[in-house]
Amino acid sequence: MSVASHLNIPLDDYDARIRTFIPGYEQLLDAAAQALRALPDPEPVILDLGTGTGALAARCISVRSDAKLTAMDEDAAILDMARQRFARDGKVASFLQSSFLEALLPRCDAIVASLALHHVRTIERKQQLYRDCRSALAPNGVLISADCFVSADTKLAELEREAWRAHLQGFYSEAETEAYFAAWAQEDVYLPLMQELTLLRNAGFSPEVTWRVAPFAVIVARNQH
Repeated sequence: MSVASHLNIPLDDYDARIRTFIPGYEQLLDAAAQALRALPDPEPVILDLGTGTGALAARCISVRSDAKLTAMDEDAAILDMARQRFARDGKVASFLQSSFLEALLPRCDAIVASLALHHVRTIERKQQLYRDCRSALAPNGVLISADCFVSADTKLAELEREAWRAHLQGFYSEAETEAYFAAWAQEDVYLPLMQELTLLRNAGFSPEVTWRVAPFAVIVARNQH
């Protein structure tokens, strides 16, 4: 399924509409990109999984202008939008059309992803993805994931859902909001934050939560090689 089909929007509207879907979207991306300052070595190699229009990738280059970045996405149309963003901004990156669940991940110092890894459908596959990420990362490299991580506590999760719903209803009707949630539920899998941290630890990472406006958060996981 393409990004436009998944979100039920025209692809050209993506950059504007994503902010109406995700509360704190700008801060989410900023926090993920700023975590790259934790990389001590110059000219780090960064891999952006499911890059979309390249919003996070562009922020990464702004924070680490010395970096060499590869943006990966299986959706050819949205990857073209990322290319256009970089060309327009005068920034340099490599682009790879492939699914991050199928490709052999190239060696790198950092792997970043924003609102991409919740498309992994099963716990087992996500665990394997995290192992694959660790294998691709250099010693002391980092995996940075900016995504939806719900609370394990049922009542807290309900409050988070209501806050998210209230954000959407600032832009859409109640019926439209519920239709979006129903459409996303067909493909997205939001694991509890604690479960995500456990999967990362099991894969050999040392994870930290560096930013959170529930149910969204940024996890920075250090490779423990």
